[in-house]
Order: sequence, then C-alpha cells, then structure tokens
Amino acid sequence: MSHCRPASRRLLSVADPTLILDRRTDTGVGPGMHAIFIGVSDYANLTHPVDDPPGAGMAALQKLRSPALSAWRMAEKLMALDSDKRLIRPLKTVRLLIAPTAEELAAEPALAGVGGGKPDIAAVRTALREWRKDIALHRDEQALFHFSGHGVRRSAEEAILLAADFDPAGDVLLENAFNLRSVFNGMAPSDKFPDIGPTQFYFVDACRDKPDALDKLDNTDTPKIFDGTLNTFDDRKAPIIFATRMGGTAAAYAGKPTEFTQAMLWAMDNGATDRAELDGVKGTVWVISIDSMKAGLSLANKKLGERAEFTGMMADAVFGFRRDAPPMKVSLSFAPDTLHDRIGKVALYDVKGKLVAEIARADPASYWEAEIKSGIYMLSVEPNPADAFPPFSSSEPETLNLRRKMPWIITLGDG
Repeated sequence: MSHCRPASRRLLSVADPTLILDRRTDTGVGPGMHAIFIGVSDYANLTHPVDDPPGAGMAALQKLRSPALSAWRMAEKLMALDSDKRLIRPLKTVRLLIAPTAEELAAEPALAGVGGGKPDIAAVRTALREWRKDIALHRDEQALFHFSGHGVRRSAEEAILLAADFDPAGDVLLENAFNLRSVFNGMAPSDKFPDIGPTQFYFVDACRDKPDALDKLDNTDTPKIFDGTLNTFDDRKAPIIFATRMGGTAAAYAGKPTEFTQAMLWAMDNGATDRAELDGVKGTVWVISIDSMKAGLSLANKKLGERAEFTGMMADAVFGFRRDAPPMKVSLSFAPDTLHDRIGKVALYDVKGKLVAEIARADPASYWEAEIKSGIYMLSVEPNPADAFPPFSSSEPETLNLRRKMPWIITLGDG
C-alpha cells in the first residue's frame, strides 16, 4: 500500500495535539471528511501476553500487539486516497490516538512519532468532542470513526470500548471505557447540532464477547461521551462495520495489522462493483460504497467476510471511487472431474472478442483461477487439440464483479 505522508499536510495543532492533519483554515477547502482513529495496544494496567500470565475476571484481558498499527495503517490509507483525489469529500482533519506496544514499534518505527499521546479516556473524550464540532458545521461534512482495541459487552445493544487506562482493579470497573452507542447517538441531528453532517462511517475492530465478570455488575454504564437526544428526525447514512459478529473475537498476528484492517485496506481501495456518475466527479467512475466494500471485504478475506457485521443506518453511503476497473479473482470448476484432462484452454474474452486472460489450473486439486479487472466477459472452453472431445461454445457476455458468486460450475458432459 502507499505510505503517503506529505509533510506539508501533516500539521500538528498545539490546541489539539491529536490532529495529524488539519486543513480547516486552508483557502478554498469547503466541507470535507473528518476522521478519528483510535488504536489501543499498550494497556497500562494489563499484563503482557508473552511475559506475564493472565489474571482472573477482566484482568484476563492482556496488552495487544496489532491495534495501534492498524489504526495508523487505516489513517495512512485514507490520506493516500485523499492524495489521489478518490474520496467523495476531501480529507479535512485526521485525529490519531494510539498506544503501540514493542512489537508494533519494531514493525513500524514511525509509530513513535505520530499521534497525540496515549488514548486514555480523558484524551479520547476530548478528541471525540472536538471531532463532532467539526462535523456539525455543515451538512456536507462527513465523519469517519475507527476504533481498534479491546471491546466487551453484556447485552446485545452494547459495544463497550476500553481506553488505554482501563483498570480491571479500579473501584469502578468501566470508568475508563466508553460505549459506542453514546458516540453514535450523540452524532445524530439535534437542536444543538441541527446541521451535523449525516454521512458517517464507523469501523469497530474489537472483540464482541461477554466476559463473565460483567454479569456481577449492577449495570454496565460507562461515562458518556455525548448526550444523546430524542430525535423525531434522523436522516443519517451512518453504517457501522464490526470486525466480528456478536459474541465473536477479532483476529490478528503480533506486529501486523489485524485481519479486519488488512481486508478493509483492500476494500477501501478496490471495493467497487458498479460504474456511475457522481456529483462533483468528472466522468463515469467505479463507486466504492459501504455495500460494495462489503463485497470487497469478502473477496479480500472470505472467512472475515462471513464474520464481519454491517449494521447501523445502512443507507448505501458512498465512500469514494476509483477511475479504473477494480481487480478481482475469477475461479471456476468443471464437472465431472474426469474430463479435466481433456480441456485444452480456458479463456476469458471481452465483448469485442479480444483475449483478456487464460485461466490456469495449478494442480488437479485446485480451481481454475485468474486475476482480471471487473467488466463484461465471455467464457470459452476449448478441447485438447489431440482429443476429439467437442468444445464448450463461448458463453454469452456476463458481467463479472465483486458481487458475482464464484466459482462457476460448468458441466462438460458425461464423464
């Protein structure tokens, strides 16, 4: 991926040290996207997963070794897309709060010099409130929220996210945590913020299981980030993308971005299924929306695509676009297997009859696979030249994109 960090655009604000990009006062910059990334790996009051045995109850949670790096990689990707002018709204602010562990610093030394300090609950609360103020200025402002770290819940409605100073031995267990619901509800239009931008994206890269220790609490209330108001009108496009379904755990390898982040990086760049004209964008482009990113997520990591959950206000919010057709994999199998050795050539042609790709088979146990660009294709299966086996005539033109279910199964005849 591109590591786009133009120094002229990474302006550290004295008033808000979490800002790593601030274009609010730049001449000619209108409404834009405001992003906040929170990545917590080095939990001050949790043990290290290598050196120390876990405790009991909530103390069984340990430091993590991927979330801070994941938050940074997501921020990098967003800035790279902005540099390529591929976002619907130009990137206007980026706030970053990360607490990396040694494994992440070894993998990416730049983590030591970015962000505004550890994301303890006070810093998270302040940054989120400043973030909301920016989005509330105009209905064309957009919001992006990303959290990577420990998450817990007791009820189905909860997504409790733990800040860096979470203390399992504290007098109030969840005083250094916050509920996603408090953030989400507080971002709705209200009397105080009637013009808040309605297009909002929420990415939650955290576990959603239920520790038994929470069942012993009289309640699982956390300190509020925002007051939510009872609204009669909420026209937001505000999808929430969870790395895992209810009761699941997020996956990662030490010193690497989480599985969810790696798949989302691909989907944010390539997850387009349809072409369209967009307001303010010249020409016809491939649209990257929440719906198409879902297809992209499944292509990037099939198992993750099945685990991730898309919820919130799921009107199909447009995130960005790409000008060229996105890459995809095509995978085919033929029935019956006994006829495979009688196939000479499998190929895809465009609607003008030009050869686009020959589809190869690595070994007898694998599918026939090729990487192509999304588009309209005809499939041709030709016999082995030394065999009298009749060819499979070229198919009718078919649209292939990330939503198209694979593999195709084509019956050649009796084996």
